[in-house]
Amino acid sequence: MSGSPLRNQDQLVAESASITDALRLVLRRVVRLLVGTVSFPALVEILKKIYVEEAEKKLLRNNSKPTKSALALITGLDTRVVSAVVKSDLDSSLKPKNICAESALLDMWANDPFFIDPETKKPAIIPLEGRGRTLQGLVLKSIGRNVTVKTVLDRLIESSNVRIIPGAIERVEMLSQFYSPISSDRAKMTDIALYESSRVLSAVIHNMDSDPEFRVPQQGRWTYRLAPENYLKFRSEARKLLEKQISEGEALLESFEEKNKKPGQLTVGFGWYQWGGHESDEETEA
Repeated sequence: MSGSPLRNQDQLVAESASITDALRLVLRRVVRLLVGTVSFPALVEILKKIYVEEAEKKLLRNNSKPTKSALALITGLDTRVVSAVVKSDLDSSLKPKNICAESALLDMWANDPFFIDPETKKPAIIPLEGRGRTLQGLVLKSIGRNVTVKTVLDRLIESSNVRIIPGAIERVEMLSQFYSPISSDRAKMTDIALYESSRVLSAVIHNMDSDPEFRVPQQGRWTYRLAPENYLKFRSEARKLLEKQISEGEALLESFEEKNKKPGQLTVGFGWYQWGGHESDEETEA
């Protein structure tokens, strides 16, 4: 016997709130890695493209025709937006200059004839302030009026893209056209974090869509009652446990790995991590 309509509605509301709470938690971690590196507009373009692609795949899996109307319905996007997204090429639209404002400014400085030194054919050394061929003019033309020159200048100095030439009129020289707001080590760690997160979600999605006998191991264990003074000891013991399992896991992979790379081979693996007690953790007992 089905429950009352009111009870079913309350259950749906609770389930929806649970999903949005979890989504907020995951997205907060992703945004923390991306903020200052990938702009919000660039992230929106990536999400729109992926959302439409995944919606199309879902309709096909359900033996439904992925019409623009159907895609608009399950994505919440206008049909005109859906059409534009389907036709767009994400790889070409997300060039470095489109990913963040600093890259856009450096790209204009290096390629717009107005900001090129006619003698050296290189980006001109320009005054900080004033109209025309100045850093202020460059900020206005490439980024807009909402960001101050000082804010941009501080970021470009910090990333070693420019240097200030002192004088009666301070000027700015470009040192590198390629903006990198994070170190190469942090970039690698960001890549690893995002790839590992995608692998965990891949296992979850596979298990949701598979019969029990075809599901892969996907487990987590935790406690909400660890005394803060015991955290370092716990972390030390957890590291020993995981290091032992990592060695055993590597041996298992090596025993199955073929000597030569061939077409059709699969990529498989497993991961280890300990979470909790970090600044990035915000989970509390429900």
